[in-house]
Amino acid sequence: MIKLGDKLRLSERELGAFRKMTGVYQTPATVDEHNGALERAALAWMDEDDSPASRLLQAVLLAERIPKE
Repeated sequence: MIKLGDKLRLSERELGAFRKMTGVYQTPATVDEHNGALERAALAWMDEDDSPASRLLQAVLLAERIPKE
């Protein structure tokens, strides 16, 4: 991953993982786009059910967010 300010560039491997986790196939160009997609995916799992597995997946998705400077 290369981050310059709010701009973001993911490696092919990171982009593949991002797509699998979020279902978003558009490459995120900024940290906000990246984090927003992860947050929307976590909310979708929250709406799906309240099982321990869903809660764990939500926690993993939210932990993958990139901190803003």
